[in-house]
Amino acid sequence: MPSPLVIVSPLLPPLRGGLADHTAHLARTLSKHRHVHVLTSPGATASPAFDVVDRISDWQDGRALEKALEGFPADSVLLWQYVPHMYGRGGVNLALAPLIGRLHRRGRRQVVIAHEIRAPLHWKPHWLFYALFHRLAWKRIRRSAQAIAISTEAWLERGRKSWSDSPAEFFVLPSPSNFPVVPMPADHRDQWRASLGLSPDTAVLAYFGTLSATKQPGWVFESWRAANRSGRRTALVVIGGKPTPHLAAGEDRLYRPLGYLDESSVSQALQAIDLLLLPFDDGVSERRTTITAGLAHGTPILTTTGISTGNSLRSARFLATVSAGDPLPYQAAAVRLLNDPTTRAAMSSLAVDAYHRDYSWEVVAERLMRRIAGMESGIVPREELETRPPTGH
Repeated sequence: MPSPLVIVSPLLPPLRGGLADHTAHLARTLSKHRHVHVLTSPGATASPAFDVVDRISDWQDGRALEKALEGFPADSVLLWQYVPHMYGRGGVNLALAPLIGRLHRRGRRQVVIAHEIRAPLHWKPHWLFYALFHRLAWKRIRRSAQAIAISTEAWLERGRKSWSDSPAEFFVLPSPSNFPVVPMPADHRDQWRASLGLSPDTAVLAYFGTLSATKQPGWVFESWRAANRSGRRTALVVIGGKPTPHLAAGEDRLYRPLGYLDESSVSQALQAIDLLLLPFDDGVSERRTTITAGLAHGTPILTTTGISTGNSLRSARFLATVSAGDPLPYQAAAVRLLNDPTTRAAMSSLAVDAYHRDYSWEVVAERLMRRIAGMESGIVPREELETRPPTGH
Protein backbone atom coordinates (compact mmCIF):
# COMPACT_ATOMS: atom_id res chain seq x y z
CA MET A 1 0.00 0.00 0.00
CA PRO A 2 1.40 3.48 -0.87
CA SER A 3 2.67 5.54 2.03
CA PRO A 4 0.19 8.15 3.32
CA LEU A 5 0.88 11.86 3.10
CA VAL A 6 0.81 14.22 6.08
CA ILE A 7 0.49 17.92 5.26
CA VAL A 8 1.57 20.16 8.14
CA SER A 9 -0.07 23.58 8.09
CA PRO A 10 -1.30 25.87 10.87
CA LEU A 11 -3.84 27.31 8.41
CA LEU A 12 -6.91 25.58 7.00
CA PRO A 13 -10.47 26.77 6.32
CA PRO A 14 -12.64 28.19 7.79
CA LEU A 15 -9.69 30.56 8.17
CA ARG A 16 -9.52 32.89 5.17
CA GLY A 17 -6.45 33.57 3.13
CA GLY A 18 -4.28 32.12 0.42
CA LEU A 19 -2.38 29.61 2.56
CA ALA A 20 -5.48 28.16 4.21
CA ASP A 21 -7.17 27.70 0.85
CA HIS A 22 -3.96 26.42 -0.73
CA THR A 23 -3.66 23.71 1.92
CA ALA A 24 -7.24 22.58 1.42
CA HIS A 25 -6.92 22.45 -2.37
CA LEU A 26 -3.55 20.69 -2.14
CA ALA A 27 -4.89 18.05 0.24
CA ARG A 28 -7.98 17.51 -1.88
CA THR A 29 -5.98 17.06 -5.08
CA LEU A 30 -3.30 14.83 -3.52
CA SER A 31 -6.05 12.64 -2.03
CA LYS A 32 -6.66 11.37 -5.57
CA HIS A 33 -3.19 9.79 -5.37
CA ARG A 34 -2.66 8.84 -1.70
CA HIS A 35 -4.40 8.85 1.65
CA VAL A 36 -3.90 12.36 3.05
CA HIS A 37 -3.89 13.71 6.60
CA VAL A 38 -3.64 17.41 7.46
CA LEU A 39 -2.14 18.31 10.83
CA THR A 40 -3.42 21.76 11.70
CA SER A 41 -4.80 24.13 14.34
CA PRO A 42 -8.05 23.57 16.30
CA GLY A 43 -11.35 24.46 14.68
CA ALA A 44 -10.48 23.43 11.13
CA THR A 45 -13.29 22.37 8.80
CA ALA A 46 -13.61 18.64 8.21
CA SER A 47 -13.38 17.29 4.67
CA PRO A 48 -14.66 14.09 3.06
CA ALA A 49 -11.53 13.95 0.88
CA PHE A 50 -8.85 13.92 3.60
CA ASP A 51 -8.39 13.49 7.36
CA VAL A 52 -8.18 16.67 9.43
CA VAL A 53 -6.19 16.35 12.65
CA ASP A 54 -6.71 19.73 14.33
CA ARG A 55 -4.82 19.36 17.60
CA ILE A 56 -1.86 21.78 17.55
CA SER A 57 -2.86 24.84 19.56
CA ASP A 58 0.70 26.07 20.14
CA TRP A 59 3.08 25.76 17.18
CA GLN A 60 5.97 26.83 19.42
CA ASP A 61 5.51 23.63 21.44
CA GLY A 62 7.95 21.34 19.67
CA ARG A 63 7.18 18.38 21.91
CA ALA A 64 3.46 18.50 21.20
CA LEU A 65 4.11 18.80 17.47
CA GLU A 66 6.59 15.93 17.55
CA LYS A 67 4.18 13.73 19.49
CA ALA A 68 1.40 14.45 17.02
CA LEU A 69 3.63 13.51 14.09
CA GLU A 70 4.64 10.29 15.83
CA GLY A 71 0.96 9.33 15.77
CA PHE A 72 1.05 8.91 11.99
CA PRO A 73 2.48 5.80 10.30
CA ALA A 74 6.28 5.78 10.28
CA ASP A 75 6.38 5.55 6.49
CA SER A 76 4.28 8.69 6.03
CA VAL A 77 5.73 11.40 3.84
CA LEU A 78 5.61 14.77 5.62
CA LEU A 79 4.78 17.84 3.54
CA TRP A 80 5.52 21.07 5.41
CA GLN A 81 3.71 24.22 4.30
CA TYR A 82 6.41 26.77 5.01
CA VAL A 83 6.01 30.48 5.56
CA PRO A 84 8.01 31.64 8.61
CA HIS A 85 5.19 33.85 9.92
CA MET A 86 2.77 30.89 9.98
CA TYR A 87 4.70 29.40 12.89
CA GLY A 88 5.45 32.32 15.22
CA ARG A 89 5.42 36.03 15.85
CA GLY A 90 7.82 37.69 13.46
CA GLY A 91 8.47 34.29 11.93
CA VAL A 92 10.48 33.19 14.96
CA ASN A 93 9.92 29.59 16.06
CA LEU A 94 12.74 27.99 18.05
CA ALA A 95 11.26 24.49 17.84
CA LEU A 96 10.45 24.00 14.15
CA ALA A 97 13.84 23.70 12.43
CA PRO A 98 15.34 21.47 15.17
CA LEU A 99 12.29 19.18 14.93
CA ILE A 100 12.63 18.88 11.16
CA GLY A 101 16.30 18.03 11.76
CA ARG A 102 15.50 15.32 14.31
CA LEU A 103 12.93 13.78 11.97
CA HIS A 104 15.53 13.76 9.21
CA ARG A 105 18.02 11.90 11.40
CA ARG A 106 15.34 9.30 12.13
CA GLY A 107 14.89 8.70 8.44
CA ARG A 108 11.53 10.42 7.99
CA ARG A 109 10.83 11.53 4.42
CA GLN A 110 10.10 15.25 4.33
CA VAL A 111 9.16 17.74 1.61
CA VAL A 112 9.12 21.48 2.34
CA ILE A 113 6.86 23.70 0.22
CA ALA A 114 8.39 27.16 0.64
CA HIS A 115 5.95 29.98 -0.14
CA GLU A 116 8.22 32.46 1.64
CA ILE A 117 11.74 32.04 2.97
CA ARG A 118 12.90 35.13 4.79
CA ALA A 119 12.14 38.76 5.43
CA PRO A 120 14.50 41.36 3.93
CA LEU A 121 17.23 42.77 6.12
CA HIS A 122 16.17 45.94 7.92
CA TRP A 123 17.80 48.62 10.04
CA LYS A 124 15.21 48.36 12.84
CA PRO A 125 16.63 46.00 15.52
CA HIS A 126 13.62 43.70 15.96
CA TRP A 127 13.03 43.40 12.21
CA LEU A 128 16.73 42.71 11.70
CA PHE A 129 16.52 39.96 14.32
CA TYR A 130 13.54 38.39 12.55
CA ALA A 131 15.33 38.47 9.19
CA LEU A 132 18.52 36.93 10.58
CA PHE A 133 16.56 34.23 12.37
CA HIS A 134 14.70 33.35 9.17
CA ARG A 135 18.04 32.85 7.43
CA LEU A 136 19.35 30.58 10.16
CA ALA A 137 16.15 28.53 10.25
CA TRP A 138 16.13 28.18 6.46
CA LYS A 139 19.72 26.94 6.48
CA ARG A 140 18.83 24.22 8.98
CA ILE A 141 15.62 23.27 7.19
CA ARG A 142 17.19 22.95 3.75
CA ARG A 143 19.77 20.54 5.21
CA SER A 144 17.02 18.29 6.60
CA ALA A 145 14.46 17.91 3.82
CA GLN A 146 14.86 15.46 0.95
CA ALA A 147 13.01 17.81 -1.41
CA ILE A 148 12.16 21.48 -1.32
CA ALA A 149 9.51 23.00 -3.56
CA ILE A 150 10.06 26.71 -4.21
CA SER A 151 7.02 28.74 -5.20
CA THR A 152 9.07 31.47 -6.93
CA GLU A 153 11.41 30.63 -9.79
CA ALA A 154 13.57 33.72 -9.22
CA TRP A 155 14.43 32.54 -5.70
CA LEU A 156 15.70 29.27 -7.09
CA GLU A 157 17.66 31.05 -9.83
CA ARG A 158 19.44 33.20 -7.21
CA GLY A 159 19.74 30.57 -4.48
CA ARG A 160 20.94 27.61 -6.51
CA LYS A 161 24.63 28.29 -5.81
CA SER A 162 24.31 29.38 -2.16
CA TRP A 163 22.06 26.39 -1.37
CA SER A 164 24.61 23.88 -2.67
CA ASP A 165 25.28 22.77 0.92
CA SER A 166 21.84 21.14 0.98
CA PRO A 167 21.27 17.48 0.07
CA ALA A 168 17.71 18.34 -0.97
CA GLU A 169 16.57 18.53 -4.55
CA PHE A 170 14.96 21.89 -5.30
CA PHE A 171 12.20 22.41 -7.83
CA VAL A 172 9.70 25.09 -8.78
CA LEU A 173 6.12 24.53 -7.61
CA PRO A 174 3.64 27.27 -8.59
CA SER A 175 0.67 28.19 -6.40
CA PRO A 176 -2.46 27.39 -8.46
CA SER A 177 -5.76 29.23 -8.45
CA ASN A 178 -7.99 28.82 -5.41
CA PHE A 179 -11.07 29.77 -7.48
CA PRO A 180 -12.75 27.18 -9.73
CA VAL A 181 -14.01 28.42 -13.07
CA VAL A 182 -17.81 28.65 -13.03
CA PRO A 183 -19.45 28.20 -16.50
CA MET A 184 -21.15 31.41 -17.64
CA PRO A 185 -23.72 32.17 -20.41
CA ALA A 186 -22.69 33.96 -23.61
CA ASP A 187 -24.16 37.29 -22.44
CA HIS A 188 -22.52 37.11 -19.02
CA ARG A 189 -20.30 40.17 -19.63
CA ASP A 190 -23.28 42.47 -20.21
CA GLN A 191 -25.37 40.93 -17.42
CA TRP A 192 -22.55 41.34 -14.92
CA ARG A 193 -22.06 44.98 -15.87
CA ALA A 194 -25.79 45.62 -15.54
CA SER A 195 -25.75 44.09 -12.04
CA LEU A 196 -23.21 46.78 -11.07
CA GLY A 197 -25.14 49.57 -12.71
CA LEU A 198 -22.70 49.88 -15.61
CA SER A 199 -23.57 50.18 -19.29
CA PRO A 200 -22.45 47.44 -21.71
CA ASP A 201 -20.00 49.81 -23.44
CA THR A 202 -18.17 50.69 -20.20
CA ALA A 203 -14.64 49.29 -20.06
CA VAL A 204 -13.76 47.63 -16.74
CA LEU A 205 -10.39 47.54 -15.03
CA ALA A 206 -10.09 45.43 -11.88
CA TYR A 207 -7.83 44.86 -8.91
CA PHE A 208 -8.05 41.49 -7.14
CA GLY A 209 -6.68 40.42 -3.77
CA THR A 210 -5.92 41.77 -0.34
CA LEU A 211 -4.84 45.40 -0.17
CA SER A 212 -1.25 46.17 0.74
CA ALA A 213 1.46 48.63 -0.20
CA THR A 214 3.48 45.87 -1.88
CA LYS A 215 0.69 45.49 -4.45
CA GLN A 216 0.77 49.21 -5.26
CA PRO A 217 -2.96 50.00 -5.40
CA GLY A 218 -2.05 53.60 -6.15
CA TRP A 219 -0.80 52.47 -9.56
CA VAL A 220 -4.20 50.86 -10.17
CA PHE A 221 -6.16 54.03 -9.37
CA GLU A 222 -3.90 56.20 -11.52
CA SER A 223 -4.17 53.76 -14.43
CA TRP A 224 -7.96 53.95 -14.13
CA ARG A 225 -7.83 57.74 -14.19
CA ALA A 226 -5.47 57.67 -17.17
CA ALA A 227 -7.95 55.47 -19.05
CA ASN A 228 -10.77 57.93 -18.45
CA ARG A 229 -8.59 60.88 -19.43
CA SER A 230 -7.90 59.11 -22.72
CA GLY A 231 -11.60 59.36 -23.54
CA ARG A 232 -12.53 55.74 -22.82
CA ARG A 233 -15.35 55.49 -20.25
CA THR A 234 -13.78 53.10 -17.73
CA ALA A 235 -14.92 51.66 -14.41
CA LEU A 236 -12.69 50.30 -11.67
CA VAL A 237 -13.75 47.21 -9.72
CA VAL A 238 -11.90 46.13 -6.56
CA ILE A 239 -12.33 42.48 -5.55
CA GLY A 240 -11.14 41.48 -2.07
CA GLY A 241 -11.16 44.84 -0.37
CA LYS A 242 -13.11 48.07 -0.04
CA PRO A 243 -10.59 50.92 -0.17
CA THR A 244 -11.99 54.41 0.25
CA PRO A 245 -9.67 56.68 -1.73
CA HIS A 246 -10.27 60.37 -2.25
CA LEU A 247 -12.27 60.52 -5.47
CA ALA A 248 -12.63 63.50 -7.77
CA ALA A 249 -16.06 64.75 -8.77
CA GLY A 250 -17.89 62.13 -10.78
CA GLU A 251 -15.39 59.31 -10.18
CA ASP A 252 -17.71 57.58 -7.70
CA ARG A 253 -20.07 56.78 -10.60
CA LEU A 254 -17.41 54.50 -12.07
CA TYR A 255 -15.92 53.00 -8.89
CA ARG A 256 -17.13 49.65 -7.52
CA PRO A 257 -15.36 48.30 -4.39
CA LEU A 258 -16.88 44.82 -4.03
CA GLY A 259 -14.98 43.60 -0.98
CA TYR A 260 -14.56 39.92 -0.14
CA LEU A 261 -16.50 37.65 -2.51
CA ASP A 262 -17.26 33.95 -2.47
CA GLU A 263 -15.63 31.64 -5.04
CA SER A 264 -18.52 31.79 -7.52
CA SER A 265 -18.71 35.59 -7.44
CA VAL A 266 -14.95 35.89 -7.98
CA SER A 267 -15.19 33.58 -10.98
CA GLN A 268 -18.05 35.63 -12.43
CA ALA A 269 -16.07 38.85 -12.04
CA LEU A 270 -12.85 37.48 -13.56
CA GLN A 271 -14.80 36.34 -16.64
CA ALA A 272 -16.45 39.74 -17.17
CA ILE A 273 -13.70 42.35 -16.72
CA ASP A 274 -11.54 43.70 -19.54
CA LEU A 275 -8.18 43.91 -17.79
CA LEU A 276 -6.82 42.80 -14.40
CA LEU A 277 -4.24 45.16 -12.89
CA LEU A 278 -1.71 43.58 -10.50
CA PRO A 279 1.38 45.83 -10.19
CA PHE A 280 3.48 44.04 -7.54
CA ASP A 281 6.42 46.10 -6.29
CA ASP A 282 8.68 43.02 -6.37
CA GLY A 283 7.33 41.79 -9.68
CA VAL A 284 5.09 38.92 -10.73
CA SER A 285 5.96 35.41 -9.53
CA GLU A 286 4.57 31.89 -9.52
CA ARG A 287 3.43 32.18 -5.90
CA ARG A 288 0.81 34.86 -6.65
CA THR A 289 -2.56 33.09 -6.63
CA THR A 290 -4.29 36.21 -7.93
CA ILE A 291 -2.20 35.80 -11.08
CA THR A 292 -2.95 32.09 -11.46
CA ALA A 293 -6.66 32.74 -10.82
CA GLY A 294 -6.62 35.23 -13.67
CA LEU A 295 -4.84 32.74 -15.93
CA ALA A 296 -7.34 29.99 -15.11
CA HIS A 297 -10.22 32.28 -16.09
CA GLY A 298 -8.56 33.62 -19.23
CA THR A 299 -8.48 37.14 -17.82
CA PRO A 300 -6.07 39.54 -19.57
CA ILE A 301 -3.51 40.62 -16.97
CA LEU A 302 -1.18 43.63 -16.79
CA THR A 303 1.45 43.12 -14.11
CA THR A 304 5.08 44.03 -13.36
CA THR A 305 8.51 42.45 -13.50
CA GLY A 306 10.92 42.84 -10.61
CA ILE A 307 13.26 41.04 -8.24
CA SER A 308 10.80 38.16 -7.73
CA THR A 309 10.26 37.54 -11.44
CA GLY A 310 12.10 34.58 -12.94
CA ASN A 311 13.12 34.04 -16.54
CA SER A 312 9.99 32.06 -17.44
CA LEU A 313 7.53 34.81 -16.53
CA ARG A 314 9.73 37.55 -17.95
CA SER A 315 9.43 35.98 -21.37
CA ALA A 316 5.84 34.71 -21.12
CA ARG A 317 3.37 35.88 -23.77
CA PHE A 318 0.21 35.24 -21.74
CA LEU A 319 0.90 38.26 -19.49
CA ALA A 320 1.53 41.91 -20.26
CA THR A 321 4.36 43.23 -18.09
CA VAL A 322 6.03 46.53 -17.29
CA SER A 323 9.01 47.14 -15.02
CA ALA A 324 7.99 47.64 -11.39
CA GLY A 325 10.03 50.81 -11.06
CA ASP A 326 7.94 53.47 -12.84
CA PRO A 327 4.14 53.96 -12.73
CA LEU A 328 3.87 56.03 -15.92
CA PRO A 329 4.70 53.21 -18.38
CA TYR A 330 2.28 51.02 -16.46
CA GLN A 331 -0.52 53.56 -16.92
CA ALA A 332 0.28 53.86 -20.63
CA ALA A 333 0.22 50.07 -21.02
CA ALA A 334 -3.19 49.86 -19.29
CA VAL A 335 -4.67 52.45 -21.67
CA ARG A 336 -3.10 50.75 -24.68
CA LEU A 337 -4.46 47.31 -23.76
CA LEU A 338 -7.96 48.65 -23.08
CA ASN A 339 -7.98 49.94 -26.65
CA ASP A 340 -6.61 46.71 -28.14
CA PRO A 341 -9.25 43.94 -27.90
CA THR A 342 -7.34 41.74 -30.35
CA THR A 343 -4.27 41.56 -28.08
CA ARG A 344 -6.46 40.96 -25.02
CA ALA A 345 -8.26 38.09 -26.78
CA ALA A 346 -4.92 36.49 -27.71
CA MET A 347 -3.67 36.86 -24.13
CA SER A 348 -6.86 35.24 -22.84
CA SER A 349 -6.41 32.15 -24.98
CA LEU A 350 -2.72 31.81 -24.13
CA ALA A 351 -3.47 32.26 -20.42
CA VAL A 352 -5.92 29.35 -20.26
CA ASP A 353 -3.54 27.09 -22.17
CA ALA A 354 -0.61 28.04 -19.91
CA TYR A 355 -2.62 27.47 -16.75
CA HIS A 356 -3.67 23.93 -17.66
CA ARG A 357 -0.20 23.06 -18.91
CA ASP A 358 1.97 24.50 -16.12
CA TYR A 359 0.02 25.92 -13.18
CA SER A 360 -3.10 23.88 -12.36
CA TRP A 361 -3.67 21.82 -9.23
CA GLU A 362 -3.41 18.63 -11.26
CA VAL A 363 0.00 19.69 -12.60
CA VAL A 364 1.22 20.64 -9.12
CA ALA A 365 0.01 17.34 -7.63
CA GLU A 366 1.72 15.35 -10.39
CA ARG A 367 5.01 17.19 -9.83
CA LEU A 368 4.85 16.50 -6.11
CA MET A 369 3.93 12.85 -6.61
CA ARG A 370 6.82 12.34 -9.03
CA ARG A 371 9.14 13.79 -6.43
CA ILE A 372 7.68 11.64 -3.65
CA ALA A 373 7.86 8.49 -5.79
CA GLY A 374 11.50 9.30 -6.51
CA MET A 375 12.22 9.70 -2.79
CA GLU A 376 10.61 6.35 -2.05
CA SER A 377 12.42 4.51 -4.84
CA GLY A 378 15.71 6.35 -4.49
CA ILE A 379 15.47 7.50 -8.10
CA VAL A 380 15.21 11.22 -8.75
CA PRO A 381 13.08 12.05 -11.82
CA ARG A 382 15.28 13.38 -14.61
CA GLU A 383 13.29 16.58 -15.05
CA GLU A 384 13.64 17.32 -11.34
CA LEU A 385 17.40 16.88 -11.45
CA GLU A 386 17.39 19.60 -14.05
CA THR A 387 15.12 21.71 -11.75
CA ARG A 388 13.36 22.74 -14.90
CA PRO A 389 10.63 25.33 -14.13
CA PRO A 390 7.39 25.57 -16.09
CA THR A 391 7.97 27.61 -19.22
CA GLY A 392 4.50 29.08 -19.68
CA HIS A 393 5.15 29.86 -23.34
